[in-house]
Amino acid sequence: MPSRYKKILALTAVTSFVSLPAAAQERDDNHIRVGVGALMIEAPFKGEDTRIFPLPILSIKQGPLYLEGGEAGVALDAPIAGFTPSLQLFVAARNTVARDRQKITADGGARIGLTSSLGTLSAAYRHDITGTFDGGEFILRYQVPIEMGRVTISPAAQISFLDRATANHMYGVTTKQRARAIRKGRDVILPVAPITDNAMNLGGDITATFQISDRLTMVGVLGGTYLDKTIHRSAAIDQKWESQAVVGLIYSF
Repeated sequence: MPSRYKKILALTAVTSFVSLPAAAQERDDNHIRVGVGALMIEAPFKGEDTRIFPLPILSIKQGPLYLEGGEAGVALDAPIAGFTPSLQLFVAARNTVARDRQKITADGGARIGLTSSLGTLSAAYRHDITGTFDGGEFILRYQVPIEMGRVTISPAAQISFLDRATANHMYGVTTKQRARAIRKGRDVILPVAPITDNAMNLGGDITATFQISDRLTMVGVLGGTYLDKTIHRSAAIDQKWESQAVVGLIYSF
């Protein structure tokens, strides 16, 4: 597969950010939604410029089965007295989003959630199932939808706990990655810089949707993550934040 298409495929699986269809669409109705958008990424690595890529959008739900971007699984929920507890079992793609570090792997995991009029609180654990780095991540997230006619705004906050293996996979620089940068003649060659401890990243994002018609929705997402000192003290990292933004148009069948 050509490198350019690998990158586009990988960017549909940016799992340190919001899963766009999941953030922009409700899960309680059967649907097929497709769309196209643009993704802007600002990685924390030295020498990384802000990059913009085309982004395919896909959201499918049929009964308990769903596919949301780079995640697929089974979702179960049961409304009880104004609350909706939920359970999801899923497989999700994971991608390291930095030049010369693109590598797609897959995680298996579970997510429990509780939705009420005050928003949705969820906790998820995911673990590498490919044997690439054999690490795990725990994510605690809270999101509140605010509806204003055709416009819905959903701010969210989350905490991600990465074990050492996952932190190193996402933010460390290996000898092989450094050699690839040298071979491609990059202006900035990152040093070999492993991450040697667990990390806790703090993140926030806001999703806005505008219902153009019954079938057409415009969506925008802006998110940022403050990196743990274990990560931003690395010799390969030159900023304490990473950020992403998405704008897209979604059609519902």
